[in-house]
Amino acid sequence: MASSSLQQQIASMRQSFFDEGIINRDRFIQLENMPNSDFVNIAIKAYFKDSPKAINDIENALIGASKVITEINKIKFCCYDNDMERSRVALAMMQLEYITLKSKLEAYLELLRQAAPASTPIFLSNTNPPGQGSANGND
Repeated sequence: MASSSLQQQIASMRQSFFDEGIINRDRFIQLENMPNSDFVNIAIKAYFKDSPKAINDIENALIGASKVITEINKIKFCCYDNDMERSRVALAMMQLEYITLKSKLEAYLELLRQAAPASTPIFLSNTNPPGQGSANGND
């Protein structure tokens, strides 16, 4: 059993995660309440194992969206430096660049649609900026 001092240190650190907005309180508590008492440990390790691949997948899926990729790289470097405030700013900038890119590409596709024969379908999925979820609740 951990000492009282260690338990207090753990509780204080956990609370700082919530206070600083580092993690979502409700989601973290859900993880803590899972039947498997080691689930928080498993989830954290999986997050750090899988997130670099997810970030790279996002970069590769962005059809050369240079400004969005630049902001993603800023987020990565801020995370590596444990600079959460700069990470939040970079995330906001990435979302703004994504919205700008989407708007411009939708206008471009609309022009292509107008110029294309009626039988040629051109699609742009109804997507939201990364981190914003979807309008229908399916992320």
